[in-house]
Amino acid sequence: MSAEALQDRPLTDASAYVGEPGRIGRADGEAWDDEADVLVVGFGGAGACAALEARNAGADVLVLERFEGGGATALSGGVYYGGGTRQLREAGYNDTPEAMYRYLKLEIGDTVRDETLRRYCDQSAANLEWLERHGVSFGSTVFKEKGWPPVGYHLYYSGNEKVPGYKDVTPPVPRGHRAVGPSFSGGVLFEALRRATLAAGVRVRTQTAAARLVVDADGVVVGVEANALPPGSPAARKHRSLFRRVNAYLRFFPERAVRAGEEAAAIEGEAARPIRIRARRGVILSSGSFTFNRAMVQRHAPKYLDGLPIGALGCDGSGVKLGTSVGGATRLLDKVSAWRSIAPPSSFVEGMVVNRAGRRFVAEDVYLGKLGYHIAEDQGGRAWVVVDRKAYRDAFAATIPGSGWLMFGAPLLANLLFNMKKGRTLAELAQRCGIDASGLEATARDYNALASAGQDALGKGRDYVRPLGAGPYHALDISIGSRGYPCPTIPMGGLVVDEDSGAVMRPDGTTIPGLYAAGRAAVGIPSGFYVSGTAIADCVFSGRRAGRHAAGG
Repeated sequence: MSAEALQDRPLTDASAYVGEPGRIGRADGEAWDDEADVLVVGFGGAGACAALEARNAGADVLVLERFEGGGATALSGGVYYGGGTRQLREAGYNDTPEAMYRYLKLEIGDTVRDETLRRYCDQSAANLEWLERHGVSFGSTVFKEKGWPPVGYHLYYSGNEKVPGYKDVTPPVPRGHRAVGPSFSGGVLFEALRRATLAAGVRVRTQTAAARLVVDADGVVVGVEANALPPGSPAARKHRSLFRRVNAYLRFFPERAVRAGEEAAAIEGEAARPIRIRARRGVILSSGSFTFNRAMVQRHAPKYLDGLPIGALGCDGSGVKLGTSVGGATRLLDKVSAWRSIAPPSSFVEGMVVNRAGRRFVAEDVYLGKLGYHIAEDQGGRAWVVVDRKAYRDAFAATIPGSGWLMFGAPLLANLLFNMKKGRTLAELAQRCGIDASGLEATARDYNALASAGQDALGKGRDYVRPLGAGPYHALDISIGSRGYPCPTIPMGGLVVDEDSGAVMRPDGTTIPGLYAAGRAAVGIPSGFYVSGTAIADCVFSGRRAGRHAAGG
């Protein structure tokens, strides 16, 4: 849904089907439709990892999934952020957990305790090997340029590793490990986890939406009430078809995706039957972010409401709502990763990113999430990338059909042909964009004076420092709400968890017995600031942690 359309009508709460908890006396005295030792809510990357770890610990595990499974993981690029791995050694990098820690500490600050970040880094290589044992393949070919790696390359600099201020603290290492597969290999990665989960004996109930938690007289979470569609029914088939359409293409059209979510809820309301499932040892919430709950985005992160929601239809905030219904605390719900990319083409990185005043505010070669952050948080959501005639012409080389063309080349070509403002002079371009002309001209003079000597006031890498040349000049609107060039966004905050166990915590710092959270339903490593690959790596880290502790009862 465009920003204008979203704000023209009240935004519905996509997790409205989640209600207040059910209160019972003792679990042993209740009638249940099913039961398990560990009950996992949500079958994406984190849910699969939690289920596998709990099963490995000897628990009987049941997974509830509102749709078909996969979550945002299956739609992702399939990138795992890891340090000190076999793949890095094969590529010639002598990386260590300490070096990984120093870099990530710069990125995430105090999002988690230092000891938690160190544990995450120390376990990084072992967790990647754990994925490999469950059927995920990773390679060691390195893509050294800026941007998304083409098929055939499996290691790349997925954050700010090569940017001044970061590489000065720790040597840059390409820790983004993309699973072997197509350009976006998240589907391959999740399919391996799905197969491993089922092979391990984990039971999975799809088209079953967790509607409320069940709490006993002692305040222990002992189960879930869910709405289950009858398998094979016309309603189930319609529900499945709807989900597949959204995942295939409607997710790129927010208005249609939001309406599809409303339609799914209506189908569930009409045809689903309520069931109660007991969890003898614990419930794990792993149902993803709240990206498709636009009411929650409007409430908690309004600066990003104009962005393009990225995720699966089940990323509706239900996990957060289930957790808060029994007193769980939340944190960092205002933190959203906004992926504002200007590469490819690399020639645009040689241009200038400016605000309404025509002034540069960030080096153009920073990680796309850092660029999006500064645009949203510091510039009122508005920015443009300004390039000269040469950069504009050079950009067409990146539109040549090849690997990942539909994801990158085709949109770039459309923007180059139909979505860029043009001016014979910088003043004319500024007037057409709504940028302050005198500010833009002054910025170009200052930029060129330093660039001629191979220098940059904001620390842009020398490989991308080139004076702005002759016109005509072109500008691409890279605002958060750019209609021609949407900015992908994913909320990163969630439930507060005990960082040693994954147990959901109350505002007073105590834990809720029997309740755990993992992945984007919880505060984790990428919640303060997301670096590509840390979300999937955190799904493994937090999912395994929650599964292990829930199975231990």
